[in-house]
Amino acid sequence: MFRLMRVSIVKILSVWLLVAFLSIGSSQATTHKVQRAETFYSIAAKYRVSVSSLMSTNGVKDPRSLQLGQTLKIPSKSSSKSSTTSRTSRSASGKRSLRVILDPGHGGRDRGAVWGGVRESDLNMRVASRAESYLKARGYTVIMTRRSDVYVSLSRRAQISNQYSNSIFISIHFNASKYTSVRGAETFYAGTRGKDLALSIQKEMVSKLKVRNRGVRYRRYAVLRQATSPSVLVECGFISNSSERARCVTSTYQSLSAQAITAGVERYDRDY
Repeated sequence: MFRLMRVSIVKILSVWLLVAFLSIGSSQATTHKVQRAETFYSIAAKYRVSVSSLMSTNGVKDPRSLQLGQTLKIPSKSSSKSSTTSRTSRSASGKRSLRVILDPGHGGRDRGAVWGGVRESDLNMRVASRAESYLKARGYTVIMTRRSDVYVSLSRRAQISNQYSNSIFISIHFNASKYTSVRGAETFYAGTRGKDLALSIQKEMVSKLKVRNRGVRYRRYAVLRQATSPSVLVECGFISNSSERARCVTSTYQSLSAQAITAGVERYDRDY
């Protein structure tokens, strides 16, 4: 009988120790040491968690404060999912925390590309104005680099963007080429964080406009290089292509371009 009791006690202790060990192991947070060129966005993608939960877990408000060699705690996927759900519900009932800087390219003495009597600067303004309305309707704070046909230097555009924290910068353009058969939409970026935004917008542009996908490309354009936030330059279509120009000048095409930009921003805000 005593032997039986000793065996039972040993079994109970073994089970208790195993549970305690697993509990301790599960409570230990995964950590990550920041490597060169990494960002909150790339790290979050690596561990399949949201950027907001990663920053929240580490008490970070400004993603630009990330330092080489810094050790980050990686949140569990369940807490990341909870954080994403919470952010979505808050945004549905009020203002979004992400600010959007819209930059209608060219303007004033700088008309941009001109083909068939169509000025690029005018189209850029029309799309940007529509995008502003759509974004505001979804709770985003929107800042425009220009609201009329005036000239704004590239450095000034970036300077306007850099005044705001937790923001993204989107420069809106229409394309042109001496090869008039070229057509389609493309989006440019200059930094790692901008690439995520570019991918999100480009996917929506191709889907909504039904145009040729010219992809996402890296370019160190001054307006992108000087902006400190995730930044992209969107080319909505080629006005040098007669058939695409005929679509670009329509209100429908301009509205769809604005809707695609808005949807791309929402996708980026949700996923990154």
